[in-house]
Amino acid sequence: MALLVIGRDDELAAIEAFLDPARESPAALVISGEAGIGKTILWETCLEEAEQRFEHVLSCRGVEAEASLAYAGLSDLLSDVLAEVAPSLAPIRLRALEVALLLAEPGDAPPDPRLIGLALLDAIRALAHQGPVLIALDDVQWLDSSSAAVLQIALRRLRDEPVAVLATLRKTPGVAASFELERAFSHRLDRLWLAPLSLSALHHLLKERLGLELTRSELSRVQETSGGNPFFALEIGRELARSEAPAAARAFRVPESLRELLGGRLSRLPTETGDVLLQVSALTRPTVEVVAAAHGDRAIVQQALDTAVREGVVQLDDSRIRFVNPLLGSICYEQAASWKRRAVHRALADAVADKEERARHLALAAEGPDAVVASYLEEAAREAAARGAPPAAAELFELAAELTPDDPVLVRHRLFRAARCHRLAGDGRAIELLEKLQTEVESGIERADVLFELVLTLRGDPQTMIDLLTEALSQAEGDDVRLARILGYRGWIRVFQAEIHAALADARAALEKAERVGDPALIAAAIGHVATAEGRAGECTPGLVERGVEIEERLELALEYSESPKISLSRRLVGLGELDRARGILEEFVAVAAARGDERLRAQVMGSLARAEWFAGNLPRALDRIILSQDLHEQIYGEHEVAYTGRLRALAETDLGRVDEARASAAAALAVSEPLSDREWTALTLGVLGRLELLVGDVEAALRHLRELPGQLLATGYADPTAPLWADAVEALIAGGEIDRARSYLEAYESTAQRADCTWGIAGAARCRGLLSAAEGDLESAFEAFDRALTVLDGLPYPLERGRALLCLGTVRRQAQQKKDAREALEQAIAIFEELGAERWAEKARGELRRISGRQPAGTALTETELQVATLAAEGRSNKEIAAELFMGVSTVEAHLSHVYRKLGVRRAGLARGLAVPVDEAAEV
Repeated sequence: MALLVIGRDDELAAIEAFLDPARESPAALVISGEAGIGKTILWETCLEEAEQRFEHVLSCRGVEAEASLAYAGLSDLLSDVLAEVAPSLAPIRLRALEVALLLAEPGDAPPDPRLIGLALLDAIRALAHQGPVLIALDDVQWLDSSSAAVLQIALRRLRDEPVAVLATLRKTPGVAASFELERAFSHRLDRLWLAPLSLSALHHLLKERLGLELTRSELSRVQETSGGNPFFALEIGRELARSEAPAAARAFRVPESLRELLGGRLSRLPTETGDVLLQVSALTRPTVEVVAAAHGDRAIVQQALDTAVREGVVQLDDSRIRFVNPLLGSICYEQAASWKRRAVHRALADAVADKEERARHLALAAEGPDAVVASYLEEAAREAAARGAPPAAAELFELAAELTPDDPVLVRHRLFRAARCHRLAGDGRAIELLEKLQTEVESGIERADVLFELVLTLRGDPQTMIDLLTEALSQAEGDDVRLARILGYRGWIRVFQAEIHAALADARAALEKAERVGDPALIAAAIGHVATAEGRAGECTPGLVERGVEIEERLELALEYSESPKISLSRRLVGLGELDRARGILEEFVAVAAARGDERLRAQVMGSLARAEWFAGNLPRALDRIILSQDLHEQIYGEHEVAYTGRLRALAETDLGRVDEARASAAAALAVSEPLSDREWTALTLGVLGRLELLVGDVEAALRHLRELPGQLLATGYADPTAPLWADAVEALIAGGEIDRARSYLEAYESTAQRADCTWGIAGAARCRGLLSAAEGDLESAFEAFDRALTVLDGLPYPLERGRALLCLGTVRRQAQQKKDAREALEQAIAIFEELGAERWAEKARGELRRISGRQPAGTALTETELQVATLAAEGRSNKEIAAELFMGVSTVEAHLSHVYRKLGVRRAGLARGLAVPVDEAAEV
């Protein structure tokens, strides 16, 4: 490789170091620098080497003119391998990909870009099964946004496949890459910044490429003028080499700017060559055939291109034409008179076959507003949207609006469609357009639509969203379809403000209007909103959610997460103890999300699945799902959603005993939710912090979080009996001696749990009743309440709650000097907590057990797994070797050894001695 590149020894070594490891697992290398610094030649050199090391090399070159052409880059990447991988793709994904690549006609609905991204992922994985794959992207800042979006979807899902990415990125003000690699390659992402060439390197460059020998002072002037940029230095060198008198050349007067220099170079080309190059610069994907069709004389075009190739202005790749540097194309286009550019675009509009590209040429050829061209642009925009390319559609809608004459209503309509496409593409331009329309549309249905679309686009302060929805309602008066949608969504937002009375009122009003309209889909969505609000209120209208589920399933509706009655049903089933059924519903949604490529839905459902796993006591699995949900939420929505996922993560980390991690997760969630007035998320997160302090034994700190919280929520109508904070608050208040407040909260908790028939809440309330009765000295009632809690929990999949009930029972029996029964309850609690990995809860129970006088029971003896781990450790095996032997994680080995050390009263060095004692007697050591 070193013979091809001058002055880049360190960079070549870095590329060499990247290539071999990249054949084993996902990795990425980004070569960045200013235009002309030499990124592309390093990229090409790397590709030559990669051809010998990788099974497949997929490549595309970003071109500024193609940056607005939907899926241009994706087409380049897959053109040579699509036929090979097509049989391995699911039909729904293959069709989406073919529609995007213009290989199939779009249907009634455009393919979701996420589905196209998943199809690309499947294609990459199919190739990776054959051997390592390199995806090479040159000038990634010009990669079209549609291709960038689907690449992002595919790359961030790579796990351990042998897939590498090599990208070059121009780093200049105002130019940014259309996608990032950090999330996909967080563990192996290398960056290579190309610095200016040294004086010595410039000397070798000019001598080797141009045969030009310069003095050191002349070299210094070239370096100063070019900034050490090899492309610019070569252009200056060529200018010097053309000089008739070498002496004069050495005394050259450098042009004031490189743009003038390059422009002068282009101006010296024959007029006919310049005209042909203008056509090339105006095309998104220039080919000899298209340029010849637009020009009308293929022989002249070929002659002009031959001249441009000899002068080092363009390169030919079969019939494809490419400027050696994008700056040359830009200058060629910008130097032409505006009338000449318009004429070129008119000619090209007749020569290109792609409808979208033809529409762009017509737009650029127009001298002013043109109804026909605007209509053509709108049609092209609709087709781009149907192909699942919202970024391209948005730009075309905007162009159509710009060229629409004397029809402000039609202009606004086209801008509104552009904004919607921008929203689907995740582009903040949507807010800019909608806020502009908000100022232009003063009243009526049109304003209601603008405001509602704006709310769907915004992420942030719920009160701002509610204010906009309230105004939208006033503008949509008389239109029950719009009113039902707006009211339902306002109810959803109010849930997160913990304004449950208002949320219920909105949701029920939406259902009333939907019933009046009679549209089943609208009715199902309204039922979903009502069920959500009722769940937070601890209410349940008999048969309502089941009716919504029946409509949703019968019509196979693709409802939003917030609208789905099935999602509401799954949440209710969790509280009823029907966790398998709830999981089934949620996993079905995961499959639907995967098939549709809907990552937003997948993120939301993963959060719900995490919650269900937490109830089931599957704490590590719950944490894994939460982390996945958190990652997806942040990718899609940004940091706003960390309030939801952070609270769930802190809850799982708390019960796993990861105190520091839980505090950090909760703090991150509060940092977002408190300024935004997301009162539900703030309250639930504070509840987790209270639970954490209760777990570690700091009752006063727990009360600082929990003392007022239930009362504040009850005042808003929030009474969801599945929220853990109710029982945690009552327990903390009793521990802190605040009996009256504890009794007040408990009575509300009991009432809500009974009203909602929530077995989780009924059991939790009975446990708290036992603690309260014990604090009041009524031990008989206390034991009856604990028995009631354990009876409710019999046969239900709530092991963590059962463990806590046994811990409370054992604690009260110990206080009542019922040592045998206390020990039995506490031993059962310890066994449950240890099985769940809830180490802090287990230690809390052990602490109670140690307070019972007398011989420690065999319950603290080593379990079978602990004995296996301890025996191997005593033999001198490392934790890693033990993990491999017993098929468990290293962290699991460490946890088991921690239990062993505590039970045997030894450290690792004393294991052999400790294990000499019979296992049944280990507790006596």
